[in-house]
Amino acid sequence: MSLAELKHEAERLSPAERRHLAAHLAALERKSDPGFKRHLADKINDKTPGRWVVLEDAEKRLRK
Repeated sequence: MSLAELKHEAERLSPAERRHLAAHLAALERKSDPGFKRHLADKINDKTPGRWVVLEDAEKRLRK
């Protein structure tokens, strides 16, 4: 399938399907980016208490 055909098919998707497709494409880009993986690993391994998020605060942020 050509890029033009993919674009045409994407135009026919519902807004929710387009958001899902956009998220999928963004995930594919990040998956192939070694810099992103390194950045994410650094965040996960960061033990600085000042950067921690309390569970209740995280839940409030997610509800917005």
